[in-house]
Amino acid sequence: MEEGNMKKTLSMLVACVVLAGCNATDNEADKQARNTIGFKCDQIRVLGSSIPKKVCSTREQRKHAEVISKEATKDAQRTITVNSIE
Repeated sequence: MEEGNMKKTLSMLVACVVLAGCNATDNEADKQARNTIGFKCDQIRVLGSSIPKKVCSTREQRKHAEVISKEATKDAQRTITVNSIE
């Protein structure tokens, strides 16, 4: 009876290892697609937390965020300049 349980346990362990290995490997088409769109992940530290957060984006999303940030900076500087003149 004990030998049967050992075989089942070993079989389950092997199956888990194989499935984890299959899940961890990317195929070449996925890698090429990510490189084409500029997919990138970064570890970002959020204010008030010591645990970094993983943020992934495409090249287009990063460019859009940069444009939005520059516009917000210009608007903030413009507001400060206008308020200091008044």
